[in-house]
Amino acid sequence: MNNKDFHGFLEGRKQSVASEIEALSAEGRTDEANILKAKFNVYDIAKSVFDTTVRQSPDTVATAFPALFSRITGSWSAALKTAKEHGDDRRVLVEEAKLSAVAEITNRFAALLT
Repeated sequence: MNNKDFHGFLEGRKQSVASEIEALSAEGRTDEANILKAKFNVYDIAKSVFDTTVRQSPDTVATAFPALFSRITGSWSAALKTAKEHGDDRRVLVEEAKLSAVAEITNRFAALLT
């Protein structure tokens, strides 16, 4: 796996989401921009987890990164369920945005392994 490809993907997605945040903020859509900020942060988390995994266990990145990343992000599904149960619409949107990024990252990582 080429680490630069994965880093490039993460940086590209961060830039894309940052542009969306900027556009929404300019339109006065602060709530929507704030929701996307949560998504933006997931790409930073993934990069940190990936870099840590590469440093600690470069030979097992293919299995170690997904395991560690899912351990960190796993509770977000439970948070989404709780938010839905309590009718917390804003929290639902935040958790859905975060999980959307997790799915993108996980799928891209898997694709880069093949």
